[in-house]
Amino acid sequence: MNENSEVHGTPHIAGSSVATGFVLGAMVGAGIALLLAPETGKQARRRLADAGKRWGGAARHKLDQARDIAHELKDDAKSALEAGRETLQHGQKAHASRTAPMTPPKE
Repeated sequence: MNENSEVHGTPHIAGSSVATGFVLGAMVGAGIALLLAPETGKQARRRLADAGKRWGGAARHKLDQARDIAHELKDDAKSALEAGRETLQHGQKAHASRTAPMTPPKE
């Protein structure tokens, strides 16, 4: 987990919650500004449509980032699981070789 850290027992991507909060706040503020701006209905609809396209693109970008992070986490979990299995098998073999009864040499 390259950029990941754990905060209070919850996985946390550094800076992502701040960026997400900033983007959402900007979206809400822009939407309110568009609705309160004095202009004709046609202009307001055009501006809202343009803003919707921009926001849709930003949302798709965030979803793509989240999907990439989820894939990285899945790959990290698979790697950790495989390493754990290998370590367990190695430990079991080492334990078995130490506790195996010794047989006398054949003459």
